[in-house]
Amino acid sequence: MARKLTWKDLAALTRYQNQKMVLDNSLQFVHNPGLISSSLLSIISPSSGFYTTIERIDSHQFPFLLGQICCDRNDHSARIAYLAPSDMDAHPAFDKVVSNLVSTAGEKGAVQILAEVTENSPAEEIMYQAGFRQYAEQQIWKVPRRIVFGSGKKTWIPLSNGDVDAVISFYQRILPVQILRVEPPPTPAGMQGMICWKEGKIVGFAAIQFGPKGILVDILLAPELDQIDDYISALVFHLPYRDNRDIYFRVRSYQQGVKSALERLNAEPGARQKAVVKRLAVHYNAKQTFRMQSFEKQPDITTPISNTKN
Repeated sequence: MARKLTWKDLAALTRYQNQKMVLDNSLQFVHNPGLISSSLLSIISPSSGFYTTIERIDSHQFPFLLGQICCDRNDHSARIAYLAPSDMDAHPAFDKVVSNLVSTAGEKGAVQILAEVTENSPAEEIMYQAGFRQYAEQQIWKVPRRIVFGSGKKTWIPLSNGDVDAVISFYQRILPVQILRVEPPPTPAGMQGMICWKEGKIVGFAAIQFGPKGILVDILLAPELDQIDDYISALVFHLPYRDNRDIYFRVRSYQQGVKSALERLNAEPGARQKAVVKRLAVHYNAKQTFRMQSFEKQPDITTPISNTKN
């Protein structure tokens, strides 16, 4: 049975160097923690949000399978950080690893668990076998260090507290419903990025993550915009730290205009990915029973009550 990683397991982790399947683009392109360091952190600092589980297997090269999640205390979604080793492909015991991660995420208060998997990869097969479902197709694009910055007439400014409500309304107008069900607009406390105004209205918002390895951008543009190349190049121009960090754009399949603009800017496309989700329902046993006269003669049906946080 899969269990939590402990101190005595750390000695074997050296075998897993360069063997992790990363399922969270934020970790891979922004922070990129080492497998050993993040596993150690999950032991010595549970409040970090990292939790690592292992499942013993019959293998001379790798004594167990590994899996890790990251749970942000301010977010109701948990994310699968990685599975390892990649050389084991879709080993059947990964199902126990993922089940343990899902159970732990629920105990930590998450209502869903997310992952980003490369198409036709072992990780994709593992996720589907564990009951995850696709909710978006996407691709990571790496922006070249030298690009033409357009006319310079498009201006992006840092988000301010007074812009939060307008950004939330923009999210709700631009994002497809099936995406909003899984990825609602960020809370005011967790919202950071840059906005672009035109004639008194927000026409662009970029959620930006900065880290030691790179910068990851999720850009939303109003569908009525033209000259998208100028808006994207202007955003890159206004990004802090762009001279010493790689810049990546996460582009969903419904953002064809952004994809085309990045192609014209000679951005480098990464592998095609699928964003997948598994819902976690928290069930409670009824503490008290009662009778209602109008239903006394109806069939006895017991319905579980699911408490899901929005």
